[in-house]
Amino acid sequence: MPGKSLNCFASFAIAIPLYRVFDYSIEEHQQVLVGTRYRLPFGQGSRTGLLLATHNSASVQRDRIKAADECLDQLPVLSEHLIALATWMSDYYLQPIGEVLFQCLPRYLRTARHEKPVRVKYWRANTLELELRETIEKRSPRQHQILLAIEQSSCGLNASQLKAVNSNWHGLVRSLEAKKAIRWEWSKPQSTTTTLENLPELNREQADAFSQMESNFGRFSVHLLDGITGSGKTEVYFRLIQNQLDQHRQVIYLVPEIGLTSQLVERVRHRFGEQFAISHSALTERQQYEAWERFRQGEVTIMLGTRSSLFSQSARLGLIIIDEEHDASYKQEDGIRYHARDVAIKRAQMLDIPILLGSATPSLESLNNCQREHYYWYRLSQRPTRYEPPRIQLIDTRNVRKEHGCSPYLLQRIDHHLGQDNQVLLYLNRRGFAPVIMCHECGWQSICRYCDARLTLHQSLNRLLCHHCGFAQPVPSACGECDNTDIRHYGIGTEQLEQGMKKRFPNYPVLRIDRDSITSRDDFARKMGALRQGGPCLLIGTQMIAKGHDYPAITMSAILDADQALFSASYRASERLVQTAFQVSGRSGRGDQAGEAYLQTDFPDHPLMQALANQDYRKIADTITRERKMLGFPPYARVVMFRADALSLRQATEKLDEIKHCLAASTTRHQVKCIGPIPALMTRRIGRYRAQLCLIGPDTHKLRSVLRESMPAIESIKSTQKVKWVVDVDALDL
Repeated sequence: MPGKSLNCFASFAIAIPLYRVFDYSIEEHQQVLVGTRYRLPFGQGSRTGLLLATHNSASVQRDRIKAADECLDQLPVLSEHLIALATWMSDYYLQPIGEVLFQCLPRYLRTARHEKPVRVKYWRANTLELELRETIEKRSPRQHQILLAIEQSSCGLNASQLKAVNSNWHGLVRSLEAKKAIRWEWSKPQSTTTTLENLPELNREQADAFSQMESNFGRFSVHLLDGITGSGKTEVYFRLIQNQLDQHRQVIYLVPEIGLTSQLVERVRHRFGEQFAISHSALTERQQYEAWERFRQGEVTIMLGTRSSLFSQSARLGLIIIDEEHDASYKQEDGIRYHARDVAIKRAQMLDIPILLGSATPSLESLNNCQREHYYWYRLSQRPTRYEPPRIQLIDTRNVRKEHGCSPYLLQRIDHHLGQDNQVLLYLNRRGFAPVIMCHECGWQSICRYCDARLTLHQSLNRLLCHHCGFAQPVPSACGECDNTDIRHYGIGTEQLEQGMKKRFPNYPVLRIDRDSITSRDDFARKMGALRQGGPCLLIGTQMIAKGHDYPAITMSAILDADQALFSASYRASERLVQTAFQVSGRSGRGDQAGEAYLQTDFPDHPLMQALANQDYRKIADTITRERKMLGFPPYARVVMFRADALSLRQATEKLDEIKHCLAASTTRHQVKCIGPIPALMTRRIGRYRAQLCLIGPDTHKLRSVLRESMPAIESIKSTQKVKWVVDVDALDL
């Protein structure tokens, strides 16, 4: 280009599914910083690229190299450490480097946006005349509530803090502004520190765990806090966080799901003031960026969030905490496939800092690493209260007529606990009103048009919905095969259970928490807030309520239908059932009363059901682990899954046959088992047919050797709109 010196070249990563970087020329006199974003000409348009390295290479075909356009950042948006972590992820998980690098950025920065300074509007109180104050207090109690909250904060309150005071704060604040009672101004977010004089006293197990962890925190180390539900793991987390803050270090604190953040936020705020930022997918892109930027600048010291918060930048990160480390939500199943727990361990290793994993039901992988002495292992077996976690009691539902999905005995126990002014939790991991719509005459069932799945009846919508692709249709008035009008529904979902409990217990509140009833984090916080106030009520929900929540008034919990897990095709089904059963049972009896836990089953004599009733989690986990070892399944093997989806099953299997051909020589030489191609368990999903090809082997090094030798050829196999393929390293299911 005229007037420019094009002797300097740079390699850029672009977020496209290609396993390579791209060279562009840049002005030699221009300040070039690794980790900055550029707008790049690409094809007929432009793309955003991340600068990885500069070079003056004689091998570059200069006449074919395009010039980079505008640099979007004055300073790097991705540190050298995170670039190195992304490079490792790309290599280990076999994902395109450009897509992995942009995964490490907040969504706000993944396009050609310029960075903007993070400014937050803070409202502060003016000096008021006594007459005006008395008028506000007398005529508008809600305005007075907002005014008092602002006055009590030395640095004012921002929008999120005002929302915590009153969800309808906008109009109240405008009225106070009109009265000149408060004012606002742009300012950098400010952190406040709250010091509690009377911290909860640690019991002996907590104190021992805290002391031992603290003594090993000067270097990279992995610690598993294996504590029964209600044993006080969070208090140990908080002590270790405070230890890091005292050393002017920062902490990343991950939880598996958005729902877990609402109650935890209040506990963190009460303990650490406003020294934290929150990040999860329910926030806007701008809000997530602001949280990321505040943490990067050191304005807050704790990043509390879900999976993607792991990539928050910090020059002084001292500790990573992974709560509920066993949870499958940490595994990203689409886009860039990675496991946040495992990547977090790698990040801690690269930074030479400790990482803490916590769970009442640790994953078999983590327990195996403890037994091999790769992790430090701490057990908390006592609750701070005088009551032990309840034993799971089986309710035999064979030949029992159920009412609203509940056996007569279970209804009797619910009635008893509600009559004692206590709260009851009913767990049913099935949304909607009924899972099956069937013709009583010919056996026809309502099946999704695009998936190999039944449509679920949602009575409140008067629709049949597919929970896999979102397809919906009206409830039919007659059978689709024989025109018979005797169409019936079978099974029970949370919607039907809610209606039934309202009829059966009309004098008590019934709260339902699932994806249909909760549309935002505020909805979740509002319903769980009703529980926190105490008083008798019934809580019905799916896995959203099964873990992490602490509500002392719940004295009974019950699982209504877990039998399907006994006959699942997934080898992890038994592990997940056991984890869910102990998590749900552990929600009860956490206050000053003993709890009860029940599990309804048509198969009470099944060995796994008997184990749930008579053994603790560790003993059952040992049994499952021994079975896995005999079968050669994880954690005693590593799994790499190649998946293809296409317009026909034949096209999908043909694509995987190409990949298998590339693997053939290497798998034979390294004795790694290759299974498939075979149809996926749900063969048709969202109108496309799916197949899979599995590599499995006990020796990680041999498996990695197969991939290292084969991937260059596999990467040349193109994905198209007709046939797409992906690779999933450490897949959770076969």
